[in-house]
Amino acid sequence: MNNEDVIIYPRVGKLLVMSVIFVIIGALLTYAGLSSSDKDSNWIAVIGIISMIFFGFGMFYFISRMINKKPSLIVNDEGITDQSSYIEAGVIPWGEIKNIELYSYINQRMIGIQLHHPEKFMSKQKGFKKLLMRANQGLVNTPINIAESGLPISIDQLYLIIMQKWNRTKVEEQAEVDMLS
Repeated sequence: MNNEDVIIYPRVGKLLVMSVIFVIIGALLTYAGLSSSDKDSNWIAVIGIISMIFFGFGMFYFISRMINKKPSLIVNDEGITDQSSYIEAGVIPWGEIKNIELYSYINQRMIGIQLHHPEKFMSKQKGFKKLLMRANQGLVNTPINIAESGLPISIDQLYLIIMQKWNRTKVEEQAEVDMLS
């Protein structure tokens, strides 16, 4: 790492609090659904259980992120290291990136990264993470997505930083090709 590396650590406090709140809501729904004699209330209990499971996993993930202080993102001359979510992409060299776009999906602003060879990238992923990445790619056409939530800087700032590094790398690579020609 050098002094031009951009290292961004997660902001998980707010997300942890939201997860805890939704786990509590799920527990209340489960209790309400199971304590009612109405047969339709079973659906309320099922929704509560699903909420507790989903947000419970989120809660444990955010607690682990608070304990393990690894950066969410590193942007340097080699590329982007994405560790910003459960479906972290890891190291993405600049040369593998085809396009970088800023977009919104269901009121969530994100940076989407398209790759020259997405199948090669996907073949390295495993299990549930691979399934989630494929779902992302199907929904927004990019296998790698960096969400604004949990970041201590705005997505616009991050996008500018990434684009400056990526464009500088492309110019340097072109200069090397020109020198060899």
